[in-house]
Amino acid sequence: MENPVRTGSRWIMRRARWVRLDPNALDTLAGRLADLPLSTWEGRYHFRGAEELSLRYLLVLDALNFCFWPNKAWSVAGPSGERLTGYFALAYALRRAAEGSPEFLEPENMAALDADGLRRILGDIALLPLRARIVREVGEALLRFGSARAFFAAARGSCRRLVELLTAHLPSFRDAAVYRGRAVFFHKRAQILCADLAGAFAGEGPGALTDLDWLTAFADYKLPQVLRAEGALLLHPALAHRIDGGAFIPAGSEPEVELRAATVVAVEELTAVLKRHGRPLRAFEVDWLLWHLAQAKLPVPHHRTLTVFY
Repeated sequence: MENPVRTGSRWIMRRARWVRLDPNALDTLAGRLADLPLSTWEGRYHFRGAEELSLRYLLVLDALNFCFWPNKAWSVAGPSGERLTGYFALAYALRRAAEGSPEFLEPENMAALDADGLRRILGDIALLPLRARIVREVGEALLRFGSARAFFAAARGSCRRLVELLTAHLPSFRDAAVYRGRAVFFHKRAQILCADLAGAFAGEGPGALTDLDWLTAFADYKLPQVLRAEGALLLHPALAHRIDGGAFIPAGSEPEVELRAATVVAVEELTAVLKRHGRPLRAFEVDWLLWHLAQAKLPVPHHRTLTVFY
């Protein structure tokens, strides 16, 4: 079964008015990516321990993996005293909780969590009350399944089935929009959880997923930024002006949906070019290469959308 994120994104880009791709720039970018090393699972900031606790950690991590930009002052002290921001700050803060206060990740405690309880773990991260509600959803789902192990086992080693489970039982993972009357899907956090599961468990046990090729890029706000900086993603001048001026791009609007669809299709094209040049990577691995490039200082800003989806 084809991934609906892939088919829907192609459908959107055939109709897009605000965003288009430059094939020549994509070819040039593929040449640059061909020489970059592929990072393995990052172990300095992530937690890895007993299987059940590790699974709870990953589920909460990717449930909360969204929208770090509204509070740029938020940071977490890393293991060597360095200041961590964004995703790695979240990963390490949750790791500290898993190691020092593992009761935080007990399903019954997550199901009863309030904003003050989450603040004690994460500090004053943006959208704190909303994040606390999402952790409660995770706790309630795990109480229904009995354990995180049982939840992930229900996917039977399939990314597709895991995405279906997540979107069925956890409302905040239902990453969808309506574009010109058609429902379209991006499933950013559900898909990234599949890749994180495979990475954290080195492809064994719960991480032995048989259909990683099914995954697409994880459409967020950093990949469109780096694609635009590389000249591969071209914006309508009015949209470029809005993004460059710091205006909000509403979630579900045509420009926002097209930015995300263009990200997915661009990574599909890059994956195909890399394969022709002898570097057969999967879409999520190309996504990882681009995301690491996007951590550098870039000449254009990312788009600003308030959303739980990315």
